[in-house]
Amino acid sequence: MKHGILRGKDPMLVNLFFRLLPVQVAIVAMGSINTIVDGVIAARFIDLTTVGVVGLYFSMLRVLEAAGAILLGGVSVLSGRSLGAGKIDRTRGVCSLGIVTALAIGALLTAASFVAPGAIADILGANAELRGALMVYVKGYAFGIIPQLVGQQFAASLQLERQEKLGHMGIVVMITVNVVLDILFVAVWGMGVWGLALSTAIANWAYFLVIVQFYFTKRAQLKPSVRLIDWRELLPVVRIGFPNALLVACLAARGLVINRILLACSGSDALTALSSFNMVNGLILAVALGTGSLVRMLSSVFIGEENREGLLSLICIVSSYVMAMMLGLAVAVFLLSPALAMIFFPDMGTEVFRMTRQLFAIYAGCIPPILVCIAYSNYCQAAGHHLFVNLVSLIDGFFSMVIPALLLAPRLGALGVWLAFPIGIGITIVVSILHAVVRSRRWPRTLDEWLLLPADFGTGERLVLNLRDMRDVTQTAERVQAFCDEHGIARRTGTHAGLCLEEMAGNIVRHGFRADRKKHIVEVRVVLREDGVVLRIKDDCIAFNPQEWYEMTAGEDPIANVGIRLVFRLAEEVNYQNLLGMNVLTIRLADASPAPGA
Repeated sequence: MKHGILRGKDPMLVNLFFRLLPVQVAIVAMGSINTIVDGVIAARFIDLTTVGVVGLYFSMLRVLEAAGAILLGGVSVLSGRSLGAGKIDRTRGVCSLGIVTALAIGALLTAASFVAPGAIADILGANAELRGALMVYVKGYAFGIIPQLVGQQFAASLQLERQEKLGHMGIVVMITVNVVLDILFVAVWGMGVWGLALSTAIANWAYFLVIVQFYFTKRAQLKPSVRLIDWRELLPVVRIGFPNALLVACLAARGLVINRILLACSGSDALTALSSFNMVNGLILAVALGTGSLVRMLSSVFIGEENREGLLSLICIVSSYVMAMMLGLAVAVFLLSPALAMIFFPDMGTEVFRMTRQLFAIYAGCIPPILVCIAYSNYCQAAGHHLFVNLVSLIDGFFSMVIPALLLAPRLGALGVWLAFPIGIGITIVVSILHAVVRSRRWPRTLDEWLLLPADFGTGERLVLNLRDMRDVTQTAERVQAFCDEHGIARRTGTHAGLCLEEMAGNIVRHGFRADRKKHIVEVRVVLREDGVVLRIKDDCIAFNPQEWYEMTAGEDPIANVGIRLVFRLAEEVNYQNLLGMNVLTIRLADASPAPGA
């Protein structure tokens, strides 16, 4: 089957994507918001050099991001594949592995921050003027490293548990605590850099305590369990997640080099301008980075399901809806570049204001192509193209910007460094295109070819339908039976498949659709296997586990819930999951006898 670059988008996937996206964006943005608050408080209540201190610590934040990214990347892909294959215990084990490993890494980095703050300040590039203040900031922030790293792992699991509201609540609490304590510690009590760092550390703990409470309730399906951890999974987690860490490490190294280039060619004003830009940039790119994480997660699930249609629809959503958002954001950043500079430097006559405004205006043009790079590299990570993802991490994270900056900064000063941003993005896009061309051995002509999908991926005989009412349910049951007949499945098995579908999908339409005022769709996927038929029924209604209902009513009146009882009697296996905000019911029916005349 051929697919053009533009393809219809699955409405259920669109709803799922934009329900999960705000959580991903918030996770990315919360760190930037804290940094912006710290920068503004530092500029207004301490001095402008403290903005440089916060900016220098940005490379340490990159180290923390690298530690978290290597786990989040690997855990996201492995848990997504397990989820797609219906293996809930393995999903719990992988998530638990990420939490325990994050705790160990957090403890080591916390100890290093207390034991050797001077060495860390020197590595971060502090000069004699900033070294003392940076050491204080390193020790103050250290109190919040463990909740930051472990909280990231719990936050990723919350998305699978359909607990978006709790995640949003945690972010609101964290930002509120950080703002209140920044004002109290710095503006009121005059605690300076120590108060600035300590307020962020306490805010990290506030966020962690809010989100972790869910895992003490009975509703949590992914409760951490050391018993379920398979430590052999650690190596695959590291291998899959390594490109994330490599990219962040390269960005940290790039930051150190760029800081030195700016100090050498343009002085401290240029460094301060870049520091203020870095504080806001995470917020600007929150949608693109959140989309990348979501692409990686959902692609992993679809790969586990061998769901070609889901992958293609996902990429179409990103290239249409999300790209439109990024184009609008690019225009807004360009037009608001003076206002963004004024957040930190209210005096428009200063050189640092001029350079900051110039940087924001130039960077605005990078925003749409950055989405392309992030989405494609995250998809390739989920698809297992590890060599390419590592290569593009090196190029995009370091060389594509550092080399142009080294060439242009001696002649153009800070402007040369600013221009290195769009040049670097262009180089990354060219490398990504070359990767697809080389792997395809020609210019890709379809979306399938751009995604480098194997020819046999998801090509088994299958039927995919969307149901909106009871009439659809009845018609689909008949189509399922006809589909089985056409492909040589025993008549009895096809009849059983139609009955199971009509009962379970009918329950969803009758009860789930009426539970709220939202519009819902039931997606039915029928897959033919050598040993029988697999029905996968997916919906976005309230959670309902027919397996639990069947077990609770097994000893009651045999007439009660006769439909559900019939399904469990006919099926070889019934498996239910409620993750990623979706009810997913998988029914396996054995094809014990051949169809007449087969």
